[in-house]
Amino acid sequence: MQRPRLKSFILILSLIVATGAAMAYTGRGKPAAPQPPPPPIVYSGGGILNLSGHLVQTHVLKGSPGRVSLELILSAGTGGEGHPAGDRGIDFVVVLDRSGSMQGPKLEYARQSLLSLVAGLTERDRFALFSYSDAVQKHCDLLAVTDLNRRLMQSAVNGISSSGSTNLGDGLRAGIDLIAAAGRPGHPGRVILISDGLANRGVTDPATLGRMAAVAAGKEFAVSTVGVGADFNEFLMTQIADQGAGAYYYLDNPAAFAEMFQKEFLAVKSAAATGIAVSLALPPGVRVVEASGYPVTVSGDTAVFYPGGLRSGQSRRVFLTLQVPTNEEALFPIGRVTARYQYNGQPHDLFMESAFTIACVGDEARVLSSIDRTRWENKVLTDDYNRLKQEVAADISAGSAGAALKRIDAYEKEQKTLNAVVNSPGVARNLESDVKDLKKRVDETFQGPPAAVMEKQKSSSKSMQYEGYSNRRTP
Repeated sequence: MQRPRLKSFILILSLIVATGAAMAYTGRGKPAAPQPPPPPIVYSGGGILNLSGHLVQTHVLKGSPGRVSLELILSAGTGGEGHPAGDRGIDFVVVLDRSGSMQGPKLEYARQSLLSLVAGLTERDRFALFSYSDAVQKHCDLLAVTDLNRRLMQSAVNGISSSGSTNLGDGLRAGIDLIAAAGRPGHPGRVILISDGLANRGVTDPATLGRMAAVAAGKEFAVSTVGVGADFNEFLMTQIADQGAGAYYYLDNPAAFAEMFQKEFLAVKSAAATGIAVSLALPPGVRVVEASGYPVTVSGDTAVFYPGGLRSGQSRRVFLTLQVPTNEEALFPIGRVTARYQYNGQPHDLFMESAFTIACVGDEARVLSSIDRTRWENKVLTDDYNRLKQEVAADISAGSAGAALKRIDAYEKEQKTLNAVVNSPGVARNLESDVKDLKKRVDETFQGPPAAVMEKQKSSSKSMQYEGYSNRRTP
């Protein structure tokens, strides 16, 4: 390849920010910044949780967008002091939508699944039940599931009927306030918010609802959300779950209620590490752009995100996209990476000191050679592609087939250009198969009479968004 062509090719690569690989060419004659030592896979343990990490790429080029990705892996062990996770009592607070739209199979399946959940709880566990329509009703306080209380809980579940609007905000607040005030140290808890419609009464602002849920971050309880059917706001329900460090579920069939409750029961019952908070000390000018979809808060030079709890034996991979200044050649050491969590009611900390260094250089050979192909492939397949699906889902929800297809085309072009250098078979298969299927799904969504298209928009947006969300966050 001739030098002008190489320069052009590398400059194109530098513009591709979604992959975290900033590549461009500025010439060989200029002195480069010192090359950092090979990035180790570092870890810190001693408790129930382990933390490891690796930079997907260690170098960026001067004048480029300066984005690189840091892969962090959180792993929960099976040992530790104290009683086994399965022997601990748990706190379950269910907040059920009983608006008029829940009438019929939705409410009936919810009832039957709640009855099964209550039947499986023990005296060590506690259960509370709220429902909401125009207003919130407390059917059962947070009580131990004794034989007597179980019968009262079952009666409360069977007595719920549907009518009215959707005051989701007041329902959410009631569930969170109860578990925040009555939670027990060493006993993990969960608030499960269920809705089949749009919040149209009381607090409806997504940012405010997200802040309500955010009080769970770093604590022993979390807030999970469940969207049922085709008429709820999937992006709002995702936001609440993310802010509340819980999980989001999309039930296109109400018969899936039982499976969802079982997943949540196991997640809480077997929780090894709860309230996980990961923080990074950032050097001047460096910022966190993305964290696999998890909300990131910044205070001074520290960025924090909450990836949710982990069961014994589980791992979770998070890709952090970092942006560094590229106006001059320099080294950017990432300071302490800390994971704080709760286990058996006690706080624990993991530390990684000065584990990673990013170099801004003027030599394209260093940039290209610093890419870890395996980790880059993992990032593309688990993070980049699924972020694309979520973004396309938003385009579909907005009714813009053109925007969705344009977004897919841009992604395809960018990844093909990058993969011509990295040469990942997995990424090549993704482009040849998955990306083409995604285009087909968009095309099919917008075919047919207007009424049919509208219904397909709702279902396609929800299923596609949920697929992307789940694949980015699944342990």
